Amino acid sequence: MVRFRFKRGLRFFEGTKRWALEKINAVGMFVFETQDSTSERITKSMEDVHKDWLTGTWVIDVESLGPGADLVWHTTPCSLNDLPPAKRAIALPRARVLQAVKSHFDALGTEVHCSPSVLTSIVQNRAAEFGLKAAPHWSTIWRWWKKLEPTGCMTKLVDAPHTGRKTDPTQFSIFQEVVDALYLSDQKQSGKDVIEEIDRHYQRLNRERLEKDHLQAPSPATVYRWLGELHYSVVSAARNGKEFNRRERRQVTKEFKVKRILERYEIDHTPVDVLLVCEKTWMVLGRPWLTLVIDKRSRMIVGFYIGYHTPSATSVLYALRQAIIPKEDVLAKFPGIKNSWPARGCPLALALDNGMDLHADAVENFCLESQIELHFMGVAKPELKGSVERLFGTLSRDLFHKLPGTVFHSIDARGDYPSEERAALTLEVFTEILLRWIVDVYHQTPHRGLNGYTPQIVWKNGESSAVFDLPAYPRQLDLMVGHAATRSIFHYGIDYDSIRYSSPQLLAMRDPQKGTPLAAIKVYDDDVGYIDVRDPKTGEYLRVPAIDQEYACGMHRHAHSLVRDEVRRRFGDEHTREQLLLVKAEIQAIIKAAIHHKKAGVRKKAAALHLESSEAILGTRPAQAFNSTCLPQASDSEAEITLYDTGTEVLPSYGHPLGGGVQ
Repeated sequence: MVRFRFKRGLRFFEGTKRWALEKINAVGMFVFETQDSTSERITKSMEDVHKDWLTGTWVIDVESLGPGADLVWHTTPCSLNDLPPAKRAIALPRARVLQAVKSHFDALGTEVHCSPSVLTSIVQNRAAEFGLKAAPHWSTIWRWWKKLEPTGCMTKLVDAPHTGRKTDPTQFSIFQEVVDALYLSDQKQSGKDVIEEIDRHYQRLNRERLEKDHLQAPSPATVYRWLGELHYSVVSAARNGKEFNRRERRQVTKEFKVKRILERYEIDHTPVDVLLVCEKTWMVLGRPWLTLVIDKRSRMIVGFYIGYHTPSATSVLYALRQAIIPKEDVLAKFPGIKNSWPARGCPLALALDNGMDLHADAVENFCLESQIELHFMGVAKPELKGSVERLFGTLSRDLFHKLPGTVFHSIDARGDYPSEERAALTLEVFTEILLRWIVDVYHQTPHRGLNGYTPQIVWKNGESSAVFDLPAYPRQLDLMVGHAATRSIFHYGIDYDSIRYSSPQLLAMRDPQKGTPLAAIKVYDDDVGYIDVRDPKTGEYLRVPAIDQEYACGMHRHAHSLVRDEVRRRFGDEHTREQLLLVKAEIQAIIKAAIHHKKAGVRKKAAALHLESSEAILGTRPAQAFNSTCLPQASDSEAEITLYDTGTEVLPSYGHPLGGGVQ
């Protein structure tokens, strides 16, 4: 991807006129000067330059894009001063006795050793000096020394509490056997199950014994006490898993720090804790997925994507696309938003999970072309990108749980709240609410991890030392959200996924004398009505439409797969165009009918196939990626939907493509 940054000498073409960036004045305005005899000067704000560049009024002059101590964690043992007064009164006199003993043997030049006569002579008639009521026996002194000698910790001189309990070795042995076999498993058996299993053990043992020789099982209180004294780390690893135990016991000895904005972006997905409704039927569709991109240094949210389909490479690419481009056009659609959203530019590195959607070729190719370094975090280690993980909790607590139709993490937290009955937000309204919260609330709220500064202030302060690399041609970002492939150019065009694409410009790339050329193409999941083909001579991508626009225009690739599979099942490989259009109409009728389905899961899948996402609402979807006028104009009413039925029980023969029958 060709990138540019604002620096002196950067040039833009405005028709035949060429503007060169001369300087940035004291108030932050860009001063441009024409490179001709008129030497005309104009002053523009950064927002105006962004607007002219995005709309194509100003085009980049590519010729002007020249070069321009590990922390160590120490444990500190408890000291005498940290002990409670009662225990300190016991340990301090004993420490004085042992100090006198050591001083005596040091004076003799020998190691401290057990000598009854010497130890007795040291403490004889000196009890008051040491703070003791009576002189201790020499054996007691030697016992104290053996406690102190290994560690030198004076707190070891405090006697362990005496409970008066004696553990029966037989009972404890059977307890250990039951715990190993029953309690330490991922089935997470309860203490009651352990007690019952111990009782069964004793019943088997007592069957062959006389009544007077019966063994007594431990009481339930004893079993519960023993369970409470088990080593928590071992119990947690066995019952919850080793990885869970590792995360639970992890110790933070270092912090990953970044020095500048744009140095590291973090990205992840989460289901939104709010049930959304269809804007036409007002039926609950379910919880959409939210993909967030956050700048590690400033904690600023730089991009997001909301959609009903499960996270995929498309979700990631759209979120990254929004993170890179300036946001002035997005905010212009919502005049009620008070603050700016200055986030833009290509990051140096991107931190991701190890999910299949993030390992997709499209994501890796996007970052490769954008010169973004990919950092894949370890499996089940969310703490390695804690900034975005922590943000999800903030979103749920400060926004989602305050909206009608919110859901909770457990039944206890939900109480009697009727989430489905209270659901009232459409995807469009929710997207606007989220955008307002990001720009006017979260970015303006002091952050504890930023020493009390707000993300907006940290970003603004970091702009002076940051380098904002932007794509010289905005359409390159639209191309990058597509999936790369290669196909041969035949006399009829290109065949991809059983759809043929052709145009005069595409066929002009063929030279019959040189054989069948191989072309690099970009395909899109949200619309199979077109592809982009790279011209090997110019290096530019040309948009090539599908030959059969009546069928392909505006169709989601998943819906196309449903149509293709059903046509082959019913008519075989030798099907006609009329049969293809018939099945398409039937599938789309089912998708529209699914909006009325009694199951929210079916309605949610239908919404995903209708391409409902934040990109369509914010108006940032790539040009021609979706054209609703190409879709069959079927009504949402069930009476008109039935017009697609041919009267031959076609629909029940293959069922509902979304997982249920048509209502």
